[in-house]
Parts: sequence; C-alpha cells; structure tokens
Amino acid sequence: MKKAYYDNQAECIIVEFSGSPELEIFKQVADSIVDELEKNKTSKVLNNVSGLTMNTIENQEWTQNDWFPRAEKAGLKYYAFILADDVFGQVSAEQTNEKADEEGNIKIEYFDSKEKAVAWLAEQ
Repeated sequence: MKKAYYDNQAECIIVEFSGSPELEIFKQVADSIVDELEKNKTSKVLNNVSGLTMNTIENQEWTQNDWFPRAEKAGLKYYAFILADDVFGQVSAEQTNEKADEEGNIKIEYFDSKEKAVAWLAEQ
C-alpha cells in the first residue's frame, strides 16, 4: 500500500490498497487522496483495490463518516474502483462505498481492469 499520486497520462489520482490494512495505515493512504485532490484540482480518483483481501468494519465506518465528506469537499466527483478477485475484498469495497453511492453526490463505478476504469474516468 502506498500514497496516492496524480497520474498525468490518466489525468486522475491513482491509489492502491492491498491486504487488510490497519486503521492508521488506511487513514494515511486515504488522506493522501484528499491531499492530491486539493493539490491537483481534480475530481477523479482511480482506486485499485484488486489486492484488498478485507477492509475492516472500523475502516469502512471511518471512510463513510469522515473521509467521504472531506473528499467530496476537496472535489471528488468520480470514483473508479478496480475490484479484487477475492469476493471478500469485493464486498468490503462495495460496503465501504454504499453510503456515498446512495447519497449520489459522488459517482462510483466498479471495473475489472485499469484500462476500463481510466476510459470511464476520461469520459467524465
């Protein structure tokens, strides 16, 4: 797992999550997305969670209640996910995004490849 970065070619912020991250590490990486949104004045994020095995309930709750409101305020509008092959990782990602997806202020889509995710973001 590493910090988010702006990809000039894809014209979006890219971040990768893997394993089952502890809350403090998860927060550091997620907060780097907010930093990059503000720094690059973009509204698009590609989150590669293909290596995620499980996102803890604690991480999910923090994301829903703390991170998503800050990310939206920082400009997030389009959020593409490359889902894990692991069904538990897929469900974890979808559960984490459920509240934000229902509110509808951030458009969230799920993909099985980086190429498809980047193409969708380019259309936005």
